[in-house]
Amino acid sequence: MADISSRIKENDKNMYLDENSPQEEVKQIIRDTSIAITNIMIQAVNLDLSTCWVAWFNQKEIRPILNIPNDKYVVGILTLGYADESPNPRPRKSIEDIIHFEKW
Repeated sequence: MADISSRIKENDKNMYLDENSPQEEVKQIIRDTSIAITNIMIQAVNLDLSTCWVAWFNQKEIRPILNIPNDKYVVGILTLGYADESPNPRPRKSIEDIIHFEKW
């Protein structure tokens, strides 16, 4: 969950945040929280745990389920546990196909 009060000190508790909020700080808290979630996922792998980032939800519907205030933004739901299966790795693009040096 992203807390806009980390970017806006005079946070209005009645502020409603969703995908269409005009505050520039919403983009910043989504970025900051995404970085934190990614680090949690990396550490989980180090602990032999599995994770899945769930992002298919609606702010208006998920808030009451998790008792999240309107002035917070749910970036993702992270499942954490021991995997029940070990699928083969999916094919990936080569590093040369996805990295650009100094120009596109």
